[in-house]
Amino acid sequence: MLRIGILLPRSTIYPSIGLDMLHGVKTYLKTHQLIDQVQLFTDNIGFGIDEADIYTKAEKMLLQEDAQIVIVCADERIQELLKPIFTATNKILIMLNLGANLPETWSTAPTCITHSLNFCFHAWLTGKEAANAASKEAVNIISYYDGGYRVCYSMLNSHQQNGGVPAYNYVSKLKLAEFDLQPIDAFLTENKEVKTALCLFSGEQAVQFYQDIKPIQQKHSLTLYGSAMMQAPTLKKELPADFSFVDMLAFVPWYSELPNAANQIFKEKIAAGGHQPANYFSLLGWETGILIAQMLPIFESGMAAVEMVQQLMATSFETPRGKVSIDAHTHYSYGNAWLVKTNEQFSATVVKELTDAEASWTAFTSEPGLKGEISSWRNTYLCI
Repeated sequence: MLRIGILLPRSTIYPSIGLDMLHGVKTYLKTHQLIDQVQLFTDNIGFGIDEADIYTKAEKMLLQEDAQIVIVCADERIQELLKPIFTATNKILIMLNLGANLPETWSTAPTCITHSLNFCFHAWLTGKEAANAASKEAVNIISYYDGGYRVCYSMLNSHQQNGGVPAYNYVSKLKLAEFDLQPIDAFLTENKEVKTALCLFSGEQAVQFYQDIKPIQQKHSLTLYGSAMMQAPTLKKELPADFSFVDMLAFVPWYSELPNAANQIFKEKIAAGGHQPANYFSLLGWETGILIAQMLPIFESGMAAVEMVQQLMATSFETPRGKVSIDAHTHYSYGNAWLVKTNEQFSATVVKELTDAEASWTAFTSEPGLKGEISSWRNTYLCI
């Protein structure tokens, strides 16, 4: 029996984040009659801030619980902390995250895989798309929280590298009670040639942003480009029932309306039994279940962890968002992307599909790393 430890996060913005991920893993394994072939045991790592605690819990799973695989739901910097012990013990580490941060380098470890929704990659694609707009000048509208992650760097830097020009940078206040987009309105009134906005918000700030930007967008004929999190299905239920959404363009790794059989099964199974509808977190869990299913026959063959990881990188697997591959150079998973536009009911309309996922991913990971003084939030994205 394959023994798997899972270190789950918690979040005040998305209280069900850890439960959704675990539900996704278990639901996939149950759906495919594999749950009896694995033993899952879990622990909680809070917001992903306490590095010593995370290390201790991962070490306990390896040495006391005898886990062959440990899944850690945290950002990239935690992986650097954990790589040595997993390499030394020849056990598999799977990092699970939304991909809102970038590693300092794309260096790998032989038994480590990062399974991610690659939000930085999608922000990079969106920034590039926005640079092709008729209005090259753009206002950058960013939440205090989201601005502390490298998903912000990815979008804004890509926009500028591809010919876009930052005309105005605005960071919202941390406290929701102080949220105010009037400076954006004032700037656009004085600069009528600016018709593009790059936007990065999540959680309750995204909800407030949608409500406050709508009259400004209509007044100034503003084209909005946003992050994947701004297209999250979970946002719809947080807004007034009669609210009609603004148009927002964004590259996303998955959207609920994807018309394939695997996505329909995923949504039905996740929602069965009264659970909340499928979302990014349950998708990550479901796809982790697919990874586990891929590993089971390899594990039973007695193959060492290093060879198991190498064999996984030689194949692709089908998920609710289509084909997902693991890059042999970075050990990161990546998949397709869609540029979607939300309609008034917050359903996604596909503007175009990324047809060169591998080439785009290679270009993204080949760009020079961040240089100079670098800082970012220490907690896992969305875990506050």
